[in-house]
Amino acid sequence: MDEFSWNDKYSIGNDQIDDEHHRLLELANEVAAFANSGEKLERIKVAIVALYEYVKTHFQHEEEYMIQLAYPQYEEHKKLHEEIIAGMNDIMKHSGNLDALVYKFKRLMNSWVLEHILTEDSRIASAKKPEEAAD
Repeated sequence: MDEFSWNDKYSIGNDQIDDEHHRLLELANEVAAFANSGEKLERIKVAIVALYEYVKTHFQHEEEYMIQLAYPQYEEHKKLHEEIIAGMNDIMKHSGNLDALVYKFKRLMNSWVLEHILTEDSRIASAKKPEEAAD
């Protein structure tokens, strides 16, 4: 069973961003599955790096979308992205205990999915112009 599941309430109404959120959850589930199956630390780190690279790409796309919308909280939202990246950097530098690595990763992913996507990204949807909302 997946640890990080998509829920339609995470949708912001932009196909690209929503598809990327889906893919991010898939990558997070890959990391969690490796960790739960007792996979070697190095393999888990490789999966985390793949997720990290995708996160950076996704954030770039999301920030471009916010600029297109003239999203008023763009700077604040971008700072949250930077904090998530910093958290992932910290996790990737971790070289100790596997349980601690997995715990930090799951904590970051839960706060990102439950707080960032649901709360912060949903605000982007409310900033869409009426003609875009009809698309």
